[in-house]
Amino acid sequence: MLEAVNISKSFKKMDKKGTQKVLDNVTFNIRENETVSIMGKSGEGKSTIARILCGTIKPDSGRIQYNGEALFDNQGNYDRRLHTRIQLIPQQPFSALDPKQRVGDAIAEPLLYHRLAKDKTDAACQVKKLLEQVWLEDEIARRFPSQISGGQAQRITIARALALKPGLLIADESTSMLDVSAQAQIINIFKDLLKCKQLSILLISHDKALVEVFSNRVYHLSQGSLQEIN
Repeated sequence: MLEAVNISKSFKKMDKKGTQKVLDNVTFNIRENETVSIMGKSGEGKSTIARILCGTIKPDSGRIQYNGEALFDNQGNYDRRLHTRIQLIPQQPFSALDPKQRVGDAIAEPLLYHRLAKDKTDAACQVKKLLEQVWLEDEIARRFPSQISGGQAQRITIARALALKPGLLIADESTSMLDVSAQAQIINIFKDLLKCKQLSILLISHDKALVEVFSNRVYHLSQGSLQEIN
């Protein structure tokens, strides 16, 4: 489904004297309906991989294909047609939600923008179904972000991502800010989604226990080098 080959990325150092290579010829792949994890210490470049896959930054070199189509063209431009197919679940869910927008409207927004709903009534029906998929009652749609918990907010961001019917969800430390109970709920939701949808998950985490129980395959990122762990 997704193949990344020889991906490299460098950033300017804080003192602006030279550059630091964060990714050095990184190669990995993700197959349909599997969970792949990337482990590593903070600052090793795990989130850089997520940002590249979502198109928010460009790789310096290498190629990435999603179902045989290049994510970036020869000029380094991200193929926006594939944007809906790869969705990011952030580490801090409240940062992805407008505090002045009801959470139901936040989920409906991509449906209406991408014309995946006929009208607002259709969008509301789809929002109800999406909330069910993340184990939330439909009444929560009327609340504002300040009226929900961190675990509920993370489930809202998952529902919003699912609205676009992605083939790949990237969970970038998506449970690290939650308590143990909320973490377990998120992981069980992911497991349910993998059973009933054509979906793969890229889990980015430093939590070894979580990675071991949830992943089909695991990569370890250290000093710019990515190695698959048997």
